[in-house]
Amino acid sequence: MRRVLIISHVYINPANRGKLRALAARGLDVTVGVPERWKEAGLGRTLEVRWERQNGVEVFPIEMRRYRKPAAARFARRALVSLLRDKRPDVVQVEEDATSHVGPQVVRAARRLRLSVVLFSRENVDVPLPVLVRWRRRRTLRRLKGAIAASEGAAALVRRTVPDLALSVIPQLGVQVPTNPEHSHHEGLAIGCVGRLVPEKGLDTLLQALAEIRGQRWHLTVVGDGPDRERLEQLASALRLAARVRWVGALPPEEIPKIWAELDVLVQPSRGLPDWAEVSAHVVGEAMAHEVAVVGSDAGATPEVIGNAGIIVPPDDAPALASALKRLVVSEVRHSFAQAGRARAMQLLSDDAVAVRTLAFWEEILR
Repeated sequence: MRRVLIISHVYINPANRGKLRALAARGLDVTVGVPERWKEAGLGRTLEVRWERQNGVEVFPIEMRRYRKPAAARFARRALVSLLRDKRPDVVQVEEDATSHVGPQVVRAARRLRLSVVLFSRENVDVPLPVLVRWRRRRTLRRLKGAIAASEGAAALVRRTVPDLALSVIPQLGVQVPTNPEHSHHEGLAIGCVGRLVPEKGLDTLLQALAEIRGQRWHLTVVGDGPDRERLEQLASALRLAARVRWVGALPPEEIPKIWAELDVLVQPSRGLPDWAEVSAHVVGEAMAHEVAVVGSDAGATPEVIGNAGIIVPPDDAPALASALKRLVVSEVRHSFAQAGRARAMQLLSDDAVAVRTLAFWEEILR
């Protein structure tokens, strides 16, 4: 296998291309197709991409229709087909969900050209879907050579639709593991929470847990923004925690690595709801790579990322979360988890590890 084409809006941001560079370093001709323009969900910026080739990866912008509404976006058909015909890759990997418009569009175009197609699936909760969307998803999955799932939950949904499809569970993005992680000196336990401020993320559970350990020395840094911010700030005030909580707001992905030196612990207190669960917990893997101890709820992909290298607590359980944070006040305990997390990130979550597993799966389905 020599040529691969990966198509996803995720790779508009150069910070997300570590896996691609690691694949290119293994002798592959890697092209990534991305929307020419895209409206970023979190920060609301409109991003524009130009053609470039760096570190063995060719970034190819594709003309996009309705890019301001990602749920309705589609590639311009002629531009997409021209890219597929020009590259004639051994494998096309589409990293867009089968319930989107873009994912099925790319799969359909590639199959018409008799190309081998792999779909990366993030959807991990079986929610009711309109009849047309359900039909489109089933038809798309049945056209694949194989599928990669972001989590065991996502894999279960794929297996339910196409039981005999070649399938592997691999993170979409790897993490960069620094040679020597840097940490600042902190007065007390430096706790962080990174993510959108929405009820599903469970930050209110973390605030309630911190209220139970008010007597300990700690401070909390919240990175992210969203519709739940005002309610959460009011809750912090009601719990008499406001002076110990710093609200940073949303940061661009390329700025996130700068916060790890300021933290001892990252908490991911996400809920497990009937219609939503944490999809990838990528930020947890990043924290582990930077020797930040992690605590996560037993919901969605979070426990799969943490494994035995951190503390896992039931969702919506403030006393259990408070108990976990009390354990991590002890520096020896915290350091042990931080080292275990870094080792796990190097073995399973790094850019190289994700690239190796992805390449092995491609070679397997092509055989």
